[in-house]
Amino acid sequence: MVRSLALAGFIAAALGACGSGDIVIEAAIPNEDGTLTPLAGARLVLLPYDRDSLIRVLENRAPSARPSGARLDSLFDEFREPFNAYLRVSAALSRLAPADSATRRTLQDSAGRARVALDAARARLSPAIDSERARIRAWEDTALRAYDSIGGDIVRRSVRDPIVDSTRSNGRTRIRLKGREWWVTARAVNIQDPNREWYWNVRVTGDTVRLDPRTGRARPRL
Repeated sequence: MVRSLALAGFIAAALGACGSGDIVIEAAIPNEDGTLTPLAGARLVLLPYDRDSLIRVLENRAPSARPSGARLDSLFDEFREPFNAYLRVSAALSRLAPADSATRRTLQDSAGRARVALDAARARLSPAIDSERARIRAWEDTALRAYDSIGGDIVRRSVRDPIVDSTRSNGRTRIRLKGREWWVTARAVNIQDPNREWYWNVRVTGDTVRLDPRTGRARPRL
């Protein structure tokens, strides 16, 4: 009964909010050396409800608790070190002047060693990573089974279809919104960690929405 009331309360809140106008969305993520860089081509989905809140309601209704992700996080952390070592030397090679042949040979040797270490880490860690991912995905498939039907019902009752757009080459786009409250959801590749992705679910307030590390989070890529 409590779980049903929580879901009903979420739907009522989603349908009762208000607000509209033109907004600018700006997206930026750290590049391989940590510099914040405009994110071009990011797929943006604007929804008339809070996606994360609906997911939390459904997770609370699940017959079992979400599986722990601690082991998966530990495996990702172990893989990230050799990945970033290879990424750094590859980035240094790409920035090197063509005439600097001596430094290029040194970096190429370093890149070769880093690649061997990366391949060894991938071979050692991938089976366990795949197993942990499958375990968590199986739970989500059951716990979040009703997400599409409930989200679709909210969309129909709010008479507002989701809006799909993408950022331009400068990491920005402008969108016109009509009626009630909106949330921007987006994902992006985490350049510094191939096993995690940048994820945003940001409520639209004011005329500018910024998608960057302060408003998003780096979460496991399942």
